[in-house]
Amino acid sequence: MMKKWIYIAWSLALIGMVSCESLEETYDEYAGDGMIRYVGKCPPPEISRGWYRLKVKWRGNIDAAIHKVKLSYQGENETEPTVLWIEPQDILDNESLMDSIYLENLENSVYTITLSNVTADSMESIAETAYERPYTLEHEDLRSFTRGIVNFYVLGDRLALFLDEANENIIKMDLSYWDKSGTHHLWDMKEAMETSYIYPFLMEKIYDYVILLEEEIDFTQPITVLRKGLLEGCIDTVSFNPDTLSLDEEVWSSGFSRYLTRRFGKNYTRADIESVEEIELDYNITTFRDLLYFPNLKKVVLGKNRYIAAEYATVNMSTTDEYSGLTTLQLLKDTRGVTVERYNKQYFGDMYTTLKDCRRIDNDLIVEMGNANMNKMPVIQPLDTTGWKVTCSDTLHNGYKRNGAAFLLDGDQDTYLQPEYTFSASVVEVEYDMQKLQLVKGFKVMQPNAPANSGEMDEYLKHLVSAVKVEVSIDGISWQSATHEDGGITIGNAPGEVTFIEIPESLQKEVRFIRFSMTNQQVSVAEGSPLFTLRLADIIPY
Repeated sequence: MMKKWIYIAWSLALIGMVSCESLEETYDEYAGDGMIRYVGKCPPPEISRGWYRLKVKWRGNIDAAIHKVKLSYQGENETEPTVLWIEPQDILDNESLMDSIYLENLENSVYTITLSNVTADSMESIAETAYERPYTLEHEDLRSFTRGIVNFYVLGDRLALFLDEANENIIKMDLSYWDKSGTHHLWDMKEAMETSYIYPFLMEKIYDYVILLEEEIDFTQPITVLRKGLLEGCIDTVSFNPDTLSLDEEVWSSGFSRYLTRRFGKNYTRADIESVEEIELDYNITTFRDLLYFPNLKKVVLGKNRYIAAEYATVNMSTTDEYSGLTTLQLLKDTRGVTVERYNKQYFGDMYTTLKDCRRIDNDLIVEMGNANMNKMPVIQPLDTTGWKVTCSDTLHNGYKRNGAAFLLDGDQDTYLQPEYTFSASVVEVEYDMQKLQLVKGFKVMQPNAPANSGEMDEYLKHLVSAVKVEVSIDGISWQSATHEDGGITIGNAPGEVTFIEIPESLQKEVRFIRFSMTNQQVSVAEGSPLFTLRLADIIPY
């Protein structure tokens, strides 16, 4: 048995020897000078962006035949690549074989970077290619780096700043300016952004980002933001070009752009802005800070045109950024002596008390008028509606059908238009055909009275309309906006609230047709599907 196993082992060994010899012969036959040897290649390089430069990092190969690392790079506007020959890392000196190099003095271009290994006899490995673009002054990401100042306003000899919030990418940020005595100032904006906080008792701290510089500024000298910071993925600290503030810069918010359009028309001018001495604000507005753009402003009146019963004054109250709003009003008082009246407690809630308690604003900043405007509600002369034809895009509610469109003319806030429910948001249109040409000066819009059962209030509020588009026509074919606003005109949506939409005198004319467009509201859900409708008590032309 043992002899048998020995015989088998020798046979296998002999076969292997014959096979190897045969394989070597095959290599020699087809390779000519011997086996083909491939040079060990580099793994894909890592490219990091820097300021006018790129950092290339790679891991070397342990192949002992490697004589040099060949790195070439070429910008998309360059005709020839730049080639660098780099000594490879020695595994005895650097076990990781990691290596890197900086490509300096680059341009605003996407660079093609190629990396390969080369032997002493010029055999080259398979190349690895990567693409990257360095940061330069022309790079679009520089525009996204904060200037530190969201808005600024010249207030006589003073400068008011609305600062951006601090972030970890800001290394240094200063404001350079001169005062009227000729003294140069370098104000540390970064420190201000990091330390300007109000600490109310038992409340979270409030970022105090509205700053009025103490000095009287010499506006004939440049006011410049000096910045150093980090850009995303950038290995270097970037020294940005100085950003000089343009005193002509005005960045109006959409709310005040609409205000100016409503008051003066689309083509309002600088003279219109300078003519404003009193401003009435009544509905939601993102920020008050653009009040600082009106150089001759003397008085701000809040909520005067919202005619609301006292018990509903804070239901669907008008809103704004309360901190920005209150500090803006304080700036106006301190620098221009502007006075402020407020009706029905609109716009400001707990923040008003908090800033007074912290002495950030004056206790007498706002004169409270309560609901005194209810005693001065405009008295109108409604047009005679006899014979008018009233139709609705939901034809089930034409005329005086149940909750029909004609109830919009009856002056009774216990009746109202309510179209049928739909399963998606849609626009409801109501059209008045006055049967003859008549001069229309405005509209009295009324919300339905509040429900007797307070438990139904939430459901009731969901139905109320907050904007109406108003158009007029002579022939019912060609339509024009009744006011300077092309879209929906904001109306008050507190229970029983009354709103007056006045047609500017320059747009008043005789018309026969009036069309109102309103978007219905989601008010409920039925079997998983949303239900939409709306309610409005009256729209009475006068």
